[in-house]
Amino acid sequence: MSNKEGSGGFRKRKHDNFPHNQRREGKDVNSSSPVMLAFKSFQQELDARHDKYERLVKLSRDITVESKRTIFLLHRITSAPDMEDILTESEIKLDGVRQKIFQVAQELSGEDMHQFHRAITTGLQEYVEAVSFQHFIKTRSLISMDEINKQLIFTTEDNGKENKTAAGIAYHLQRAFGGGGWHGGRAT
Repeated sequence: MSNKEGSGGFRKRKHDNFPHNQRREGKDVNSSSPVMLAFKSFQQELDARHDKYERLVKLSRDITVESKRTIFLLHRITSAPDMEDILTESEIKLDGVRQKIFQVAQELSGEDMHQFHRAITTGLQEYVEAVSFQHFIKTRSLISMDEINKQLIFTTEDNGKENKTAAGIAYHLQRAFGGGGWHGGRAT
């Protein structure tokens, strides 16, 4: 056995040289100081943002999975005995996806959408692919972005009043597909 093997390989850290009574202890911190209260507030805000981001990622994954299932269903249209049954089933699946997109819109209400763009982009791309494929099978033509956005306007009731809520994701759809950007305070 060499001397290197027997030494244990322990390297001293710089703070190991300080006597125990000169080390900083966490007990000296006043938890009710304005600085600590500010940091606790920031911590709660960051935790809330991270939680929201994770919820959006989960919703985006669900949107992706259901959109892919719809696409796979639509691929079976050539071998199916009844084309209308598959189109009806695909519409039901896409309605479920739209409800997930509505949940995304509710999560993003009042938020800076740029912070959460990466969390939802993949789901939106798959949704657009599924809707485009379904539209092409039905009409043999391409669907426009405006038509897709019209499908993402939701009607809700608030105190007996009917409110129309746009999913607010037109900007994300445009960014996801390389169209436009932000110019002069408006999406292009």
